[in-house]
Amino acid sequence: MNIRRKFPRTFWVANTIELIERWAWYGFFMLFANYLTGSSDLGGLEFSQSQKGIIMGVGTGILYFLPVLTGAIADRYGYRRVLFLAFIVYTSAFILFPMFSSYSYI
Repeated sequence: MNIRRKFPRTFWVANTIELIERWAWYGFFMLFANYLTGSSDLGGLEFSQSQKGIIMGVGTGILYFLPVLTGAIADRYGYRRVLFLAFIVYTSAFILFPMFSSYSYI
């Protein structure tokens, strides 16, 4: 049996979206540390290593805690609404991050 017919179309769509999202996240996260600590001559923010650690640590902690909270919200209001809102917030964050120019903006 063909593997593509073994699973429904929504399975493949969801997994494709997840792969694209993971590529975006890890591509961003990999360069984010350099952006935070890099020289302002090169477009970086010149944060200290401890500031970088706080930002990345808290951000990652929130990232892994939010599914508990948003799962409960999705159960109450419907997963489509919550997922749509999550995509808007996530995309907005990717757009807004390059606009930060100091530690106090975060």
